[in-house]
Amino acid sequence: MSGAPVSTWTLAGLLRAAVMTGVALGIGAGLGYGIAHEPAPVAGPAPVMPRSASAAELAVLAPLVPGAALADFVVREIVGVGDEGSLRVVCERGSVGVALDVALAAEGGPAPPARSGRYAVFYALRGASPAEGEGLARALAAVLEHNAGVASPPGLRPYGPAAAP
Repeated sequence: MSGAPVSTWTLAGLLRAAVMTGVALGIGAGLGYGIAHEPAPVAGPAPVMPRSASAAELAVLAPLVPGAALADFVVREIVGVGDEGSLRVVCERGSVGVALDVALAAEGGPAPPARSGRYAVFYALRGASPAEGEGLARALAAVLEHNAGVASPPGLRPYGPAAAP
């Protein structure tokens, strides 16, 4: 004996090892791809775009229009009464935003931050403080008070859980 190590690998053993390595790599690649990639989105109904405010809705908010000032914010959008039954005024100041919802005031409903006659004003904040939301709600209530003689827009309802922002 010459002292050299004797290889116990046979051609069949090498072939079996190569096949097992290929199967393991294929399974690993398939699992990695499946985990890393999301499935294609399922086609659903098209998103509903908010409806612009009508003349009747704008009359309740006059003189507010997109671009007008409300307190130290700018009115960016006025969204007409939708399925939730409220009229929305979206205000911004830089990256801070407040969405004000005007609904009919109702006994037994949630307490609004501001009220003007038959209307209740609620708010949703994006980076703004509750004090800013309440201040804007009061400012909008003053506008609504100024337009107290204008008829309520069609579809306006009391604020409820379905209308919550």
